[in-house]
Amino acid sequence: MRWFKVAAIVVGVMIAFLIVSSVVGFLVQSVIAVLAVAAVVLAVKVAFNRKQVSWRKPNGEVRGPRHSRPLRRHNTSDVDDELARLKRETGG
Repeated sequence: MRWFKVAAIVVGVMIAFLIVSSVVGFLVQSVIAVLAVAAVVLAVKVAFNRKQVSWRKPNGEVRGPRHSRPLRRHNTSDVDDELARLKRETGG
């Protein structure tokens, strides 16, 4: 009968340990989940405050013409003359 009581106490302690460790594990995982959600919410708030993310399209958007003209070519002799003039003026 004495061994039966010892065995019952050991089984009771093991069950209590499993229950307590399960509750503590659940609480730890809940805290981690809350911290993760808080970090995501904070990141979204910072992104909106810095205007990195916008749900609306900007109304004042400036766009160039659909078909732009090609850039005009400068005469290379004019460029060479201008470069020589600049070198003379700056003493280089």
